[in-house]
Amino acid sequence: MAYCQRLGGSVSSYGRTVKHNTVVGGVPQSAHQFLLGADVLYDEPVSLALAQDTGMRLGLKVVRESDHDHLQPLAWSPG
Repeated sequence: MAYCQRLGGSVSSYGRTVKHNTVVGGVPQSAHQFLLGADVLYDEPVSLALAQDTGMRLGLKVVRESDHDHLQPLAWSPG
């Protein structure tokens, strides 16, 4: 929530079942399946550098995907 408040974003995807993760093309052992991953859409464009800097300050890894950013804990290690 702090990330979204700072950058004007909304969570578009959060927790997923294994089946739903597979249907949407998520990676095996996705952080979404453990309620540790979130996809974010922004009200206005946000540069990748700003997104990653903000994420890092909050302990989050930010991965820019085609139409959204994926967030997960910096220390996330599946398995």
